[in-house]
Amino acid sequence: MWVVCYVRAVHVIFIDGNELRAAEIRAIAPALELRVEPLQTGFATAAPEPEHKARDKVRAHVIARACFAEAVDLLTIEGKSLRLELDSENERRFCKWWRETPAEMQLRVAYRREGADAIEIIAAACRGRIADKPAGPEQLGWDRLFVPDGEQRTLAELTADGDVVAFRRDAYEQLARVLGA
Repeated sequence: MWVVCYVRAVHVIFIDGNELRAAEIRAIAPALELRVEPLQTGFATAAPEPEHKARDKVRAHVIARACFAEAVDLLTIEGKSLRLELDSENERRFCKWWRETPAEMQLRVAYRREGADAIEIIAAACRGRIADKPAGPEQLGWDRLFVPDGEQRTLAELTADGDVVAFRRDAYEQLARVLGA
């Protein structure tokens, strides 16, 4: 007996993303037909928290299609954001100073359903440590500075090799579900 399953493709705009991250998301949720688009001209956010930053990116996008944006932060286990330390130092000095520090990467995915005004948030987190040195593609930003628990390579290196870490898989599978894919 054959069972036929149909997967409904959902067209969605990935705001301020890059093709490397989009490839990772396509591997996680192939029913999401992604189109990467830059931020709108003149966009700026002063929001330091990843939830507000991701939400601001979606808010700035004027297209009524389904869309999403992501933002991340690195926190010490005590809950201190490392954002200011990274902004005031280059990546190599940051890793030298903070290397091996237990940390948590916070991921926030803000999304808007097609035709909707409301912006919703998906939150995910991953424990790990700060890398000894930045490694992986530069376009993956802070992923170059973070090594997930149980891994020897940075999140950026894992992503570039096609490996998907559970917290990203969980977040983007949830996104596909809520968008109807």
